[in-house]
Amino acid sequence: MRTIKKLINTEKKVYIFLKNRAIQYRFMSDAEREGITYGDNVKPTERKVDDIMALQPNGTICFLGWAGRMCYHYNKENVLRIDYERYIDGAENYII
Repeated sequence: MRTIKKLINTEKKVYIFLKNRAIQYRFMSDAEREGITYGDNVKPTERKVDDIMALQPNGTICFLGWAGRMCYHYNKENVLRIDYERYIDGAENYII
């Protein structure tokens, strides 16, 4: 079974693409079930979700600011962009 914690990477930034509300809520629910929180220990389901979330090397999640969004769209070398829907469906091509 694929988990969010398996996506943690200390060498690259990990961004999770959540294309619709159903996938966004699934991600937040899965994150909470795995014990993943925001950096201030708030549970994922206690905050709104965005279409792209960052997974930090310490196992926390956070929102992207403008710089994070620029990195998501234009940095190809040090970034892993994950399509969460494909990832949980077991697809091999889950990296965007």
